[in-house]
Amino acid sequence: MNMTSPNADASLERIPSLAYARLLTKTFSKSFYMATQFMSPSRKEDVYAVYAFCRYTDNIVDAPRSRSNDALKTELNEWRRELRAAYASGESRHPVLGMFVPVMRKHDIPLQLPLELIDGVEMDLFYDRYDRFAQLRNFCYHVASVVGLMMTYVFGYKDRAAFPYAEALGIAMQLTNILRDIDEDWRMRGKVYLPMEELAEYGVTVEQIAERRFDDAMRRFIRAQVERAHQYFEYADQGIPLLHREGQAAVRAASSLYREILREIERADYNIFTRRPVVSTRRKLAVLARMMLSFRLPGMKRMGSTAQSDNPSSMPPGEPTLPPVSSID
Repeated sequence: MNMTSPNADASLERIPSLAYARLLTKTFSKSFYMATQFMSPSRKEDVYAVYAFCRYTDNIVDAPRSRSNDALKTELNEWRRELRAAYASGESRHPVLGMFVPVMRKHDIPLQLPLELIDGVEMDLFYDRYDRFAQLRNFCYHVASVVGLMMTYVFGYKDRAAFPYAEALGIAMQLTNILRDIDEDWRMRGKVYLPMEELAEYGVTVEQIAERRFDDAMRRFIRAQVERAHQYFEYADQGIPLLHREGQAAVRAASSLYREILREIERADYNIFTRRPVVSTRRKLAVLARMMLSFRLPGMKRMGSTAQSDNPSSMPPGEPTLPPVSSID
């Protein structure tokens, strides 16, 4: 006989879970949290639930831990199992999954996507270097593009053609994170999230990064990486009109705010060692104010985009094809 305690109240349990999801978003991604303010309260709650799952998953490995990599791999496997079980049953006692799984079902988010995120986080346990950009891009897809794909389901879209652009935006944002955190990633984790082949082509060594030694060769290398990230942003921004209007504002805000990190790197003449390239709250608010004005006045140029290429539907020249969206159908 299945009995339920009279003290059990799922609606009450949802309150602290939602507060936790909102706090995770506000604490770990201030720019994204600001971007969500363009959304309705119910949509924001769903967005926070997705972000909380992504952040909690990432923190299993990324947050300071005393466990071995093998122990963390076991923890990720348990997390996979609980996600699958929660998805199958529609509920979980875990405060993060208890919020996330109903949102998955509500918006038809494929189970494959959060599982791919866990795969990406697991990659970070065992890979400290990436020989070629194609390998790095695969990592970016798993830890960032799948987040954009899940968010696209929540935002709502007019056409499935929106999904490749969401993938590109995730790659753009992760490349930006990598450039922002080059110094920190080496000092705190001994990791270099940069294509080794391209470092060698520009005459830059890992020892330079370790010694925080900046020269013309590194300036040229960082400039090339910044330009690549800008190209991904340019491509991704073309897909924003394919989203429902409420989602358009949030994604344009997130894209614009993240690109300001690249502009901070440019203002520092590409020297990522002088100071961590972060965007002040004042500048973020100014960017959002200009974006709101351009978003509401259709005759004005959109924020965050520059001149369009002659072939706006194509990826940056020389880049590999994006992972197939059809795989999530």
